[in-house]
Amino acid sequence: MKSPASINQKENPEMTLAWLLRDINQMAQSNLAQSLVEYGLYIGQPRILRLIHDYPGETQKQIADRLYVSAASLSISLKRLQKAALVERRQSAQDRRRHELYLTPAGAEAIQKCGSDLCSLYRYMMSNMDEKEVQQLLESLKKIHDNLAALSDTSVNIVQTDNSASNIHSDNPKSNFLTGIEVNNSQEGN
Repeated sequence: MKSPASINQKENPEMTLAWLLRDINQMAQSNLAQSLVEYGLYIGQPRILRLIHDYPGETQKQIADRLYVSAASLSISLKRLQKAALVERRQSAQDRRRHELYLTPAGAEAIQKCGSDLCSLYRYMMSNMDEKEVQQLLESLKKIHDNLAALSDTSVNIVQTDNSASNIHSDNPKSNFLTGIEVNNSQEGN
């Protein structure tokens, strides 16, 4: 299997990173899917269960926002989880129009079981890295996550750039040097 790492990283670090992240995600999900079958779960459902566990009483919309998806796209997974008796919807005592999500005891048990498998997979993924390397990776991924999360809170202009070394550092401190994306915070100056 040809690795995306074979792409010339010096010529195109953005695409190398993009392909590596995509491939890592795909391989991890493929391995995870095999163990989730044992629990009757689908990819994505352990994360939903974990969020409902961590934020009991939140609505479908609130959980969807935490997953960066629409409430409608979360609907099918929630229906499956309800049918499997892992999640229940309860009408809010304060607002009868609001339906809150809670784990059932079986849902809490499912989190424990598949959580162990997840930890084993992630430990294996990082087994040839020392603690410092793992910490650096986590810090870098957190920065990438925060940058992407900020896109929904800002307006973004794509700035035409080339990949030459002379153009890597922008005069604009808000411009990402790899992509040439300029972020304009719409709340600035207010």
